[in-house]
Amino acid sequence: MKKSFRKRIRNIDKYLQSFLNQNNYYHLGLLFEDYLESPLLSKYGLPTEFINDNFKVPLAIGSVTLVNSEGKFIRKKPTEKEPIIKRVAYIRESDGRTIKYDRIFYIYKKVLLHKYQAGLYFLINDHNQKVVVSEKLNYSQKYLTKGTHIANMLCEIFNDFEVFDENLNLAINFNTSFDKIILPSGNLNNDNYLKDLLKIGNRFLKNEEERKAFQKRLQVLIKYNPTIKGKGPEGFYGYIVFGFSDLDIVILETMYAGNATYIFSTDDFENKIIKDKQTVLKNQLHLARFFHYDDWEYNLKKFMDEKIKKCNDSI
Repeated sequence: MKKSFRKRIRNIDKYLQSFLNQNNYYHLGLLFEDYLESPLLSKYGLPTEFINDNFKVPLAIGSVTLVNSEGKFIRKKPTEKEPIIKRVAYIRESDGRTIKYDRIFYIYKKVLLHKYQAGLYFLINDHNQKVVVSEKLNYSQKYLTKGTHIANMLCEIFNDFEVFDENLNLAINFNTSFDKIILPSGNLNNDNYLKDLLKIGNRFLKNEEERKAFQKRLQVLIKYNPTIKGKGPEGFYGYIVFGFSDLDIVILETMYAGNATYIFSTDDFENKIIKDKQTVLKNQLHLARFFHYDDWEYNLKKFMDEKIKKCNDSI
């Protein structure tokens, strides 16, 4: 039977700080199709068929799942030792006689640090995606240990995990090499540049629906003749920056569904988008934001058409 994965993280905080505020809620988990990629499902007693609202606690197999079920103990502070009695039994070589006796050992007293017994929920989100996720977690310093534990439990079984918001929307992939990809530079309405972006999308998007949705958003943007300027920094991992010089705006669009399109003024936009999303929203550094819902195309076109009209009227 294949061994458990050994991938570990030290602190979940660095995976959350790019797109969550303190005390926001989130889940850790995987899309069901990625969940099925693990060769360890039967080993951990996990189902291979999706049943909505199902809940399973993985079997205690590896070090993290063992702690999950039985708890983690640490030395009591201040340190204190206690006696325990153990039966010693062996066969003496000189005469083959079995020797048995009780011996006292002194060990450090331990106290229970935590015993989470965390499990996985099988749910369907608003985008009709099947997801396998943890309980709802709170992003705060007080609960980082629990989040880190659950992330490591997922790593033990799947060697991977994703962050979902409290509504089970998939956050931007933090563990892909998208930021290392050299994006094409040029006009989006150039067929070659469009194909290059779609190829990049095909590398990271998990299913055909997401790929088609990404392509559709690009097709909408093409009508306004944008220039591909590069990728979004810092809190906008996974975003592509499109410039609209005639309209004095830039648009940040991501290939990942369940996120939003951000629009900034061209003026000083580099300093604005280097902030994390929460700073952008709190200080209203953006001109507009449109979520990837059914009315995305309508809202974007309305904004762009009004922007074009204002620019034409000012000429």
